[in-house]
Amino acid sequence: MRALRGWRPPMIVIRVGIGVVMAAALSVAVVAETTAASSAGRHHGRSFEPKSHRQRVNHFNVGATHSPKLLRQLHGHHENSGNGPLLGSARADALQGVDVASYQHPNGEGINWARAAKAGVQFVAVKTTEGTYYRNPFALTDLAQAKAAGLSVMAYVFAIPNGNGGSGSATAQADYLIKDLARAGGRMPPIMLDIEYNPYGAECYGLSQSSMRSWIAQFSGEVRAKTGQEPIIYGPGPWWQDCTGGTSRFAQLPLWVPDYTTASRPVLPKGWSNYAFWQYSSAGTVRGIDAAGNTDLDRLNPAVVPLLDPGPQASVAGAAIDLQLRLADKGAVQGVSYSAAGLPPGCQ
Repeated sequence: MRALRGWRPPMIVIRVGIGVVMAAALSVAVVAETTAASSAGRHHGRSFEPKSHRQRVNHFNVGATHSPKLLRQLHGHHENSGNGPLLGSARADALQGVDVASYQHPNGEGINWARAAKAGVQFVAVKTTEGTYYRNPFALTDLAQAKAAGLSVMAYVFAIPNGNGGSGSATAQADYLIKDLARAGGRMPPIMLDIEYNPYGAECYGLSQSSMRSWIAQFSGEVRAKTGQEPIIYGPGPWWQDCTGGTSRFAQLPLWVPDYTTASRPVLPKGWSNYAFWQYSSAGTVRGIDAAGNTDLDRLNPAVVPLLDPGPQASVAGAAIDLQLRLADKGAVQGVSYSAAGLPPGCQ
C-alpha cells in the first residue's frame, strides 16, 4: 500500500474471533519536567480559545487520574473488596489494563510493572499532562518500564478547556503533551484526550456545547497534524451529553468509556455504537501498584479493536507503508480479519 498526497488517514479496525491484534511498536516518549507533584485526594489556521475569565487558580487534582466526581462514580461498591490482583467481572477473552497518574506513586514509590504484568495487566494509559501547567513527573518512567515489561502504552492529557491559569487553547494543550512526548525521541505513542467533569468549577468549563465541540475538533486536528494519528477520546456519557450535546461528530475516533455497571457492556456516549476501551472501576488492587483499592481498571473490547499505533501516516507521497502486527494476548487467535475505510483510489 502506498501513501498518496492530500488524503486523510483511514481508520483501520482489527476484528478477531478469540483474542486481539494490536500494533507492534508502541514506542515510549515522554518528558516530565515538573516539580509540582501534588497528590490529589482520590475521590479524587486559527485556534479557538475560550474567553478568559477571572478565576481563582486551584490545581489540587493534578495527581489524580480523573475528576473526583468520576472516580466516585467508578468506585461503586468495591470498598471492602480485598487485595486481589485485579478486581471486577473481567471477561476471560478481554485484555486487562490500568490507567495511572502520580497518585499511584505514594511517597514517590515506583510501580513494579513486571509484577503488574504477571498479575494480568496488558496495557496502560499514563496521565502525562494536565492543561498547560502540569507534567506528571513519573510519566516517563512508567511508560518506559511498562513497555519493557511487555505492556502496550498510551499517554494522555487531562483537558482543561478554560485554561484554569494556563492556556485554554486546544492547540496549546495538544502541543504541550506532544512536545513532552517528542523530547525523548522515537515514535510517538498513542495519545488519549481525557475530556470530562471539571474538577475545579463549572462542569463544562464555561463553554457552550458548540464551543466544546470546536475545542475537541481543534485538539484532534492538532494531534493529527503533528503526529499523523487520530487521538483516543475518553469521556463519560452524561458529561458528553451535557457539554457537547451528544454530538456524533467524533464517532470515527476510538472511544475509551468510563462506566460502573453490572451489565455486560458499558453505557456509551451518544454518537458511538461501540467502544475500544472500558474503564469499569476506580477501586482496583493490582500487584505491583502501591495504591490498594484505588487503581483504575480497564479492559479492551475483544470484538472490535482499533489499531492503536498505525505508524507515521503523514508520509511522503508515494512512500510504501509497512505495518507489522503482533498478538497483544497469549491466547489463540481465530478468524483474524481487517477492514479499512476511506482509502484513496488504487489502495486496498
